[in-house]
Amino acid sequence: MKNNALAGTKYAPNATYLIAFGSLMTSILALPMSAQAAIAQHKEPYISYTVQPGDKLLVVSRTLLADPKQWNQLAKLNGLKDPNVIRPGQVLDVPRSMINFANQPKLASGGVLQSANGQITVNGSPAQAGQAIPEGAQVQAAASSSAVVKLSDGSTVQLMPRSLAQVVSSHGYAMKDPSSSISTTWFSGAIRLLEGVIDVAANKLAQRKEPMGVTTPTANIGVRGTQFRVAYEDPAERTSRTEVLEGKVRTDTASAGADVAGGFGVAVKPNEREIKVVALLPALPTSALPERVQRAREGNVAAWTVSPLAGAAAYRAELAQDAAFTQIVLDIKSPSPAINLTAAPNGNYFARVRGIDANGIEGFNAARPIQIADAPVSLIWIREINIAATADFLPNGLLLRVNTSSSDAPRNLQVQIAQDPGFTQGVQSLALAADSTVIIPGLNAGERRFLRFAGTNSLGIAGTSPVLLLELPANWGSTVFGMTSALQPLR
Repeated sequence: MKNNALAGTKYAPNATYLIAFGSLMTSILALPMSAQAAIAQHKEPYISYTVQPGDKLLVVSRTLLADPKQWNQLAKLNGLKDPNVIRPGQVLDVPRSMINFANQPKLASGGVLQSANGQITVNGSPAQAGQAIPEGAQVQAAASSSAVVKLSDGSTVQLMPRSLAQVVSSHGYAMKDPSSSISTTWFSGAIRLLEGVIDVAANKLAQRKEPMGVTTPTANIGVRGTQFRVAYEDPAERTSRTEVLEGKVRTDTASAGADVAGGFGVAVKPNEREIKVVALLPALPTSALPERVQRAREGNVAAWTVSPLAGAAAYRAELAQDAAFTQIVLDIKSPSPAINLTAAPNGNYFARVRGIDANGIEGFNAARPIQIADAPVSLIWIREINIAATADFLPNGLLLRVNTSSSDAPRNLQVQIAQDPGFTQGVQSLALAADSTVIIPGLNAGERRFLRFAGTNSLGIAGTSPVLLLELPANWGSTVFGMTSALQPLR
């Protein structure tokens, strides 16, 4: 021990031990307390608090912790041997599950009205795209109107026509990532649906201190998914719907709860204790959606008739001015696949439709561009205006009386007759007499002919009618003297 500074000194063994230990403790306490790890391995996001002069853990916990009674647990998590002893500069880490967020500064608060189509109000005042939506604000979309609110985390909430919703919370908090200890923003978002329907697209990449939430007067929906609908359309019935298109959500009521995965939905009714999860109806194929809707000349009705969907008790259709369906101009619920779009002016639209099951749960969308236009000016034939009224048999042939009194009746009418439906054999053309009749000669009992009309409309457009079957009964000329059923549509 020649190099020992204490060499040659007389001391008791115990005294030598105490001196050495005291030196070691002095060296440890000389280290900055902020350099000492608080929690060995973080399992959730957290904040760090640097102890200030005069701090006591019991007092600090009243600010830091949601439940100040957990101060002793906080001490254990941070490795404090004595929870009553904390020193200035020491760092305490507080995990997300224990944080009192009411005392934490908010980041990126509120949202923005990303789009506004039609009559949109914020807190009762007219609103326009681009304006800020503060927390607590109510956004309302009138009939034939829609709006999209972008929350601080990048999620979007679309209000469908006749909807009212409140942005309860939309902000972030600075917390450290458990995997890297780098300070990042963890978001909090909540929407209250008061009436109507909202489509929610939750940002997949956002870090959340808790699942995004949507509430209705009868249900709480915790969002773990990315795309879903929430509806509360009839306050009198107090029925809520949740339809998950992608991801997963949690739906809870006062008495029950259920996880709802993508492709499933629930209808929450106040008098039913059980929440039943059902599969969403599939989307119709695009081929089942007509791309052109012709407005009828009588009644001005524009009916978009889609193919029936198995299991659908009704249908929901929406018309928009854009492919993303952020500018919806018409939202209609139809009891049949013949959907009345009469309220929409003629023009080009993007249309989508989905089936509604017996529980009122709406399925996946099918969408395509469509055009609404007046029916083209053309000839109106037999079955529409009753051109061929009667057919009577005379000794020299069949007398055909034609009704031309309608203003839509074609002009320059002729009757064309053939022996085959393709009009390639024995074709004859006969003009109508002044009294709108024509005699078709050369027909024998039991024979059949094929007949069509030819003419022009008021604009000079020429055309021919559908082919009709002219069939003579076998006893013609003996017991049958007149009949009205010889002329029939070709089946």
